[in-house]
Amino acid sequence: MESEKAQRVDVVVDRDGAILSIAATAEAESLARRLAVGEYLLSHAHEPDRAFLGHAFEWARANPSEEATLRVRVPRSNGRLTNVFATCRGEGDTVRVTLRPDEAALARRAERQMRQVVEGSAQGIVVRSHNELLFLNDGFAKMLGYSGAQELMAWGPERLNEVIYPADRQMVLERIRRRMAGEEVISHYELRLSHRDGSTVWADTLATFATWDGKPVSLSWLTDITARKHAEAELVKSKQAAEYANSAKSQFLATMSHELRTPLNAILGFSEVLTTEMLGPVGQPKYLEYAQDIHESGSHLLDLINDILDLAKLEAGKLDLHESEVSLENVIERCLSLTRDRAKRGKVVLETQVADNLAAIRCDERAVRQVMLNLLSNAIKFTPEGGVVSVCANFDAVRGFILSVSDTGIGMSQKEIEIA
Repeated sequence: MESEKAQRVDVVVDRDGAILSIAATAEAESLARRLAVGEYLLSHAHEPDRAFLGHAFEWARANPSEEATLRVRVPRSNGRLTNVFATCRGEGDTVRVTLRPDEAALARRAERQMRQVVEGSAQGIVVRSHNELLFLNDGFAKMLGYSGAQELMAWGPERLNEVIYPADRQMVLERIRRRMAGEEVISHYELRLSHRDGSTVWADTLATFATWDGKPVSLSWLTDITARKHAEAELVKSKQAAEYANSAKSQFLATMSHELRTPLNAILGFSEVLTTEMLGPVGQPKYLEYAQDIHESGSHLLDLINDILDLAKLEAGKLDLHESEVSLENVIERCLSLTRDRAKRGKVVLETQVADNLAAIRCDERAVRQVMLNLLSNAIKFTPEGGVVSVCANFDAVRGFILSVSDTGIGMSQKEIEIA
């Protein structure tokens, strides 16, 4: 009765059936919104039921001490019909009509809708206990390659356990036991199932404790994730293949770099002998110039090979750092001494700004020197005659040691910086 009281709309109509007033509980607002004062209540009823409802109005006016309750069909917005109970009572020339939804019909419709959702779900749904298989839907059956749930419902829980991958079976049964014992309210895990054709189906499972006809059961939703698992496996294979190819490339670069450095060192050594005329005068000034060019080109090539070797070591994760206490001032001075001649030839001024009493830092001196030389060489190369290249070193309490190389050269555009 409490439910009926909550779902209630009181409508007062005149002798012609026009609505004079509407009063509804909050729970019945959806029904009340279809009505409006001034409309004819009969117009809201299914057409074959209108004459029947009109006779009920007349009978209620003629018998003011009596009530007449009848079931009337009312069209919904989707064109379907819903049942409403209409109780008519005469009040002089007016009739009070109390409308209540047919709760049983609503429940049956909700049950049908829920059954359609469950049985038509692409997810597998299973309700079971240790020794009973109570329900499973077509989605679960089709996940395993069967035509429908009826084919599997005759199995029983023992046969259902057999479709669980042997390595996962004990884990699943233990989780079912814990759920039914109240030790694990909700479970989320992945398991493997055996398809009808013998292949393996991966399922993402969300399970919870429930009651079925008053008995504790395990309710599980299973989603087929086999395609995702195959994609993950292919991704792992591709990653391993890429890592192997990258390792082979790095190994090749490291080997070739070592092989090239041996003859190149000989070229540099002999060109230096010729340039310094260690064994006597060359006699032809042009040959000295050629020997100097050979030495410079060989030195540049050796630098490139060293860079390739370092890159190969970095990619292979084999570049070892040899850390020690290093004076930044000494590193800067040494780098400037190596690049001063190049700056002089390009008519570029070198400047330094090193903070007083700059403490030593712990680093790999060779690596820092290489970075410094690269920055200086690049700055000198792209700075025109009369330009300035500045090297600054200082310490900031927040950012720590700051080592910078700046120049008055052509610089880089914003687009070029993004590419770099």
